[in-house]
Amino acid sequence: MATLTLKGLEEALENLHLEPLPQLGPADPLEKPLDIARCYLAKILSGVAEVEPELAYNSIQWPNNIFNGDLVVILPKLSHKAEPEEYALQILPKFPRDPLFILPFNDGVHLRMQFETRTLARLLLPFIRDRTSSYGIDQSLGLKEPQDSHSEKRKVVIEFSSPNIGARFLGKHLRSTVLGLHLTRLYQDSGWEVHTLNYLGDWGKTIALVGVAWEELGLGNDDRFSQDPIGHLVEVYDKVDEQFAPEEKHKKEVRDKKLKGEDRDNAEDAATIESQGLFAKRNDFFKRMEDGDPKAVDLVKRFRDVSIEHYKSQYSRLGITFDEYSGESQVSTATMSEVEEILREKGFLEEQDGSWMIDMKKHGAKGGAAIIRDRTGCSTYLLRDLAAVLERHRKYSFNTMLYVVASDNDLHLQRVSKVLNMMDMAELASKIHHVNFSKNSQMPGETLESIVTAIEQNMGKSLAEDGDKSEVLLSSGTEASTLSSACLQVDGLATRRATDHIFDMEKMTTFSPGNGLEPLFALNKIKTLLSDRDIPEASALSDDDLSSVEDEAFADLLRLLAQFPDITASAYKSAEPSIIVSYLITIANQVAACWEELEGDEDALPAQVAVFDATRQVLANGIRLLGIGGVS
Repeated sequence: MATLTLKGLEEALENLHLEPLPQLGPADPLEKPLDIARCYLAKILSGVAEVEPELAYNSIQWPNNIFNGDLVVILPKLSHKAEPEEYALQILPKFPRDPLFILPFNDGVHLRMQFETRTLARLLLPFIRDRTSSYGIDQSLGLKEPQDSHSEKRKVVIEFSSPNIGARFLGKHLRSTVLGLHLTRLYQDSGWEVHTLNYLGDWGKTIALVGVAWEELGLGNDDRFSQDPIGHLVEVYDKVDEQFAPEEKHKKEVRDKKLKGEDRDNAEDAATIESQGLFAKRNDFFKRMEDGDPKAVDLVKRFRDVSIEHYKSQYSRLGITFDEYSGESQVSTATMSEVEEILREKGFLEEQDGSWMIDMKKHGAKGGAAIIRDRTGCSTYLLRDLAAVLERHRKYSFNTMLYVVASDNDLHLQRVSKVLNMMDMAELASKIHHVNFSKNSQMPGETLESIVTAIEQNMGKSLAEDGDKSEVLLSSGTEASTLSSACLQVDGLATRRATDHIFDMEKMTTFSPGNGLEPLFALNKIKTLLSDRDIPEASALSDDDLSSVEDEAFADLLRLLAQFPDITASAYKSAEPSIIVSYLITIANQVAACWEELEGDEDALPAQVAVFDATRQVLANGIRLLGIGGVS
């Protein structure tokens, strides 16, 4: 445990024949091995380039892959005036020999640095072993006083998944689910007090339309509902939505013509259209819900209760639990009235065609009218969300709240933030963050149960077709259900958030490059190797022992392991889990390269065993951060 304190780390560095560790700016040497290297490199640069250590430190960057070096020096940042190639020729001869680095090489505007493998091994192996499950995770990020490990934790509320009652479970809901699970694990491991929230779409005109279908159109069937409640609700919704679509299309056409100044002689408008047909029935049912009509409210509650039980059982198959199942129906009328009163007192509410709205353009925001109450006097999604923010803050006193929802909510959440500012709640508005992602998905809308079942079936088929890999994957107590959820989780996290969701069930559950099985396969293969081996201490390894990890495969694996804390820090800052996924797959590929150099497990030498053990820890930590459970 020597490297867990600054004093212990400095003693370890002294044993590696390194000078006292320079203390520079934002460096965090107790968390990031690369920061140790950055500090030493900055000191070297300060001497050879005759610049301030802080300037030298800021000229150092982390390359996008190890083939470009372990660290790079951006020459124009080191000297704004000098021509890079000439400047490199001036300072390269001045570089001293150093135990941590081999001599740099010039590459255009960069000086590329690479670790000396034996020194890196002696530094990194105990660094990882001392930290075990905390390696790569800065547990001070969630503390109110990061320098005090006993400090009170900051609180974060994470809203994710949030499907609509009665409607299909869409690709955007699935992606929200896996992204939210990852963020939950990331924030928990980073020291935050996390509260997870599934905010169901269980109120409003969509669920009112389902109520009309059930109560007035006779599309609901109690026997079928008791046998397959979710499947039958989706069936009812699809049928009534098909009937309603022509009315919605007609309303849009009339509205668009009015906006273009066409068809001025036609007296028909949105209000007229909504006073007829399914529009009128839907609005009437929703008004009954808002007024507390027992029959309407009980029917919606029946839909809600059975949906929550369904989702709880299906989420559990994926290893997901929520602290709270909330929803629009749970927002109190008193809090909504409070929001309205504040907006009215400040003069922001205006009446337009019977609706109460805010003209967002008047107040420097995007979009036109933001409806607070519609012409029937019913609450809107915006009003309910504004009230929900107030209620959550009063309940949890959160420091941050993350909305993990698709990009089609961008404008809505911008309005929520803007209106909170208009209500003189700027501090509260600043605590709200939208972790968005592309709304587009190739996944067909289904029930969550059918999605999970199909993935488990495909996974079972893949395991049956490849016995050798199955044996490795199912070793160490890993269950087939864990593999299924891992594939689903990685599939939703592998691409950047702004990229469309590619849902390829066959690819995600087969032994193909780039899916969730690769890191799990590498981890279990290493665990099998280590199961009957003693793991040597790094201090017990001789130079001869370490020569076995100086070849390219093992040396590159060591260099990759040193990057893990920087990888997770980047993912935390950007909320981009694809960074971690890509890294873990790279690690898995590098493990495969190391394996090719061994004729058999028994041929692994002591230093190689130590590197594999460090790799096991990094893979396990990374897999856990993705939200994949059931992996020891």
